[in-house]
Amino acid sequence: MNAATKESENSFDLTPQLTPQLTPHNDPEKESSLGSSLDLTEYDKLMTAEENFDELNDAVKNEKLLDSPDVEISIASSPLLHKSDQLYPHGCCSRFVAGIENWFKKLWQRHKRKVYLVCRIVACLLYLTYFGYCVQYRYFDEGSYVLTAVTIVVVGVVCVKVINGRKLDFLTRQYYTFCGLMKKMLTLRFYIKIFLYLAVTISLSVYLGVSVISQSPQNVQALIGLLVLVATCFLLSASPSRIDWHPVFWGFVLQFSFAILTLRTEVGYEMFKWVGDQVNLFVRFSDSGAAFVFGDSFRNTRAGFFFESAGVIVFFNSCIFVLDYYGVLEVVVLKLGRAISMCLNTGPVESVVSAANIFIGLSEAPLFIRPYLPTITKSELHAVMTCGFSSISGAFMAMFIKSGAPASHLLTAAIISAPAALAISKLMYPEMETVDLDTQKDIRARDENSPKTLVQAASDGAAFSTKLVAAIMVNMMAFVSILNLTNATLVWLGERAGVQGMTFDFLCAYLLYPIAFLMGIDPEDSGRIGSLMGVKFMATPFVAYADLGQMIKNRHVFESYASNYNASWYVSGEDVILTETNTTLYKGFMSERSEVISTYALCGLSAFPAIGFCLGTLIPMCPKRKDDIISLVMSAFIAGNMTNYVTGAVAGIMFTA
Repeated sequence: MNAATKESENSFDLTPQLTPQLTPHNDPEKESSLGSSLDLTEYDKLMTAEENFDELNDAVKNEKLLDSPDVEISIASSPLLHKSDQLYPHGCCSRFVAGIENWFKKLWQRHKRKVYLVCRIVACLLYLTYFGYCVQYRYFDEGSYVLTAVTIVVVGVVCVKVINGRKLDFLTRQYYTFCGLMKKMLTLRFYIKIFLYLAVTISLSVYLGVSVISQSPQNVQALIGLLVLVATCFLLSASPSRIDWHPVFWGFVLQFSFAILTLRTEVGYEMFKWVGDQVNLFVRFSDSGAAFVFGDSFRNTRAGFFFESAGVIVFFNSCIFVLDYYGVLEVVVLKLGRAISMCLNTGPVESVVSAANIFIGLSEAPLFIRPYLPTITKSELHAVMTCGFSSISGAFMAMFIKSGAPASHLLTAAIISAPAALAISKLMYPEMETVDLDTQKDIRARDENSPKTLVQAASDGAAFSTKLVAAIMVNMMAFVSILNLTNATLVWLGERAGVQGMTFDFLCAYLLYPIAFLMGIDPEDSGRIGSLMGVKFMATPFVAYADLGQMIKNRHVFESYASNYNASWYVSGEDVILTETNTTLYKGFMSERSEVISTYALCGLSAFPAIGFCLGTLIPMCPKRKDDIISLVMSAFIAGNMTNYVTGAVAGIMFTA
């Protein structure tokens, strides 16, 4: 069968069931004439439209296919001659149902917006009815306050949507007009800027002197350490003479403001403590899914890191994807990024990434700004990487909480690290190019590849978490094994010189002791914190937080032991032995102050494996910036660690028992 015959066959090919059977005779000239006269595109259009079926028959007759003696058409299989039998296989009943179906489709297309509006109004009225009944039934407890807060948020969102968009546009234009006038009034703006600098500096100095240092003289240690860390960053800067101190100053102001709210005020402390407790409770919901898959044996304390953490990562990532599907994550990140940009006078791209890193990790946050990577400056690229190294994602936070780290302090650390990361990045790699703000407008997180349904969003989150779980687990296996190999090698080298127990932890306890002390750690605990920071470098923060969680549990056990028994205890190496109960507290314990500061200081992915994660994420996104990414990654890695140390020092300044 030649090409012309195939073309004729394809022109009738609707589905495998409705294909007309053409039997051409062996006449090449007529075959060619037939093939050239058929319009395949027109046939496809006509045969797929029910209302044009009669036109299709006319077209076939006009082409004289039925009258042609050279083509035989099997009547039994031709949809052209048996329209009713093929399109309505059950006769007039099918035709009647199809008519009703088409009528409902047209009715739905005309009125679906009204139906959606009515459904939303009914849903709001039902919710308000439920809220009113709950208020009347029981109030003045924790659940009632939470329900009231949720109701206020819902009403606010509805009011914003009800307000005419033109009014919002008018207010926005008025704001930008005012900003434009302020830019023209440079002299007035300069004096306002100087006044704000002086007012904030004096206010913060007075507060630190009166409310912090006078009540907790030990906090001076952390204040001096903060100044030393900032000076070190200045000396390590790529161009100290080009530093813009505005984002540096206001970044630290924001960090101090959040620290004062959460660590020095009772209302703020209780609020974040309550949020941390709810996050901890939320994380525990993953236990049911993990128990279903792994069995109840995973609850055993010796079950292993994988069984303890895999369920948390899968559950939390699914929730993050669901929030992204509803647009909640995008709105929060973009609004928070805009606020950071306005306060620190940083670019939109780096500000959005710093806000996104509060919720998502090093590999996911750059997806917000992927189209802008080719055009951002090297300083902005440095800031993007620094924010990734200095923060943790929500899934990692859940893992650390399950390891025993205090949830309220982890949550605070994740928030206050965002402005601090930009401040340290602009200090170590200041802006030396012109930022193209015109290309950084209308940043969006969602695109055509975003999930279309809620179920798809939850499923995509679970599927994505498999890569995350696999990456974490294999890196844990590799670097814990490398750490043990390093310890064995160091012990062997130490024994040759008569030094016993010269492990990697032992060396870090001395090498990083000054940094731990500068953050305000108690001198007797600085060695332990230095060891934890060394473990974080080599084996990721997961191992470090697991050890920290063990020390926190040990302190609770020791306090219970001391209150119930008037007995002795002694130290054996790093362990503490409780003589009355014959209990060994492996790795000992620390003071509450040291636990809190170390929680802040370890809250970041600035470990050696993270360098590979960073390069593996950014280079495929923007291959043309490969050289810039490689040249900046070590500087950003150091800046990320310095951000964590600065955050720990701020926690040390504001800490109160």
